[in-house]
Amino acid sequence: MEKISNKISETFIPVDEEGAERLEVAGQPVVIYRPKRKVVGMTFLVTAAAMPISKYTSIINALTSADHVVVGIYVNAITLNRQAHRQKAEAIPRIFEELKSEFRVKKYDIVGHSVGGKIALVTAALFDSEQNLIRNIIALDPVDQHPVEFTNDLLKQAMAGGSNDNNSKKSNLSLASSKADITVTFTDCGGIVGKKHHAREIQKKNPTVELVLHRNAGHMVYCDDGGVLSWKALMARGQSADRNDAVKAETLHLIKEKAMKATISGSASGKASGVVAKAKKEWKSAKAELKELGDDAQK
Repeated sequence: MEKISNKISETFIPVDEEGAERLEVAGQPVVIYRPKRKVVGMTFLVTAAAMPISKYTSIINALTSADHVVVGIYVNAITLNRQAHRQKAEAIPRIFEELKSEFRVKKYDIVGHSVGGKIALVTAALFDSEQNLIRNIIALDPVDQHPVEFTNDLLKQAMAGGSNDNNSKKSNLSLASSKADITVTFTDCGGIVGKKHHAREIQKKNPTVELVLHRNAGHMVYCDDGGVLSWKALMARGQSADRNDAVKAETLHLIKEKAMKATISGSASGKASGVVAKAKKEWKSAKAELKELGDDAQK
């Protein structure tokens, strides 16, 4: 029993990377990862429910190599409700206000996974319409559930008329007023992600959002393996190692490219071009693999 407990702990217990700083900023626990060179941008990384921030080390490294300071925000599975989601979303601009002077940045990006992706979108919809401080959002396979914020079936509600069903009284949040560059990815993995509340449905209702297809990859493909249990194996689909590796490489390229497309401070690192070139080389290799595996992914 102790052996099993230790194996599970290796996967589920968060372990900070060297140099990570655990702080409380604006009343919110965060983990900060600093780049080795001068900071030119800030990205908030919002996890999937109960997913340790350490499971996103590849993403963190991609961002810090692009000279972004990363602010990790953990999402507790116990607090999955509208109030908790919106509190997390509202905390992001407050944290930014406290950190922007230290890191000399004017805007920020958000990368969120699963419910963390949904929280990133809520931040844009509710807490940035006047400030316009969000530069980029990448929502990795966002899950718009518990509660639904963007993908309520308004036609069904209208047809229900005077129904007392709570859903008939809800409207959808909109991303139309956001000036951020917003991208969502879609794995179509099934499982915990409802068919009517995934990234494609969010994009249908917000056509200015860019949709990237990652079909036939697992919902946890964006996380790093570690310990004994594979997060990818916890979902019903996406069992192809080649497919998952190709999608992971594409995702890291996308994140790095968005981070380096335009710096927040207005100045670029002298080594930026080398990082971009390396990312492009990795992406070309991944793209070749995607072609062999099928045309499911958006090129």
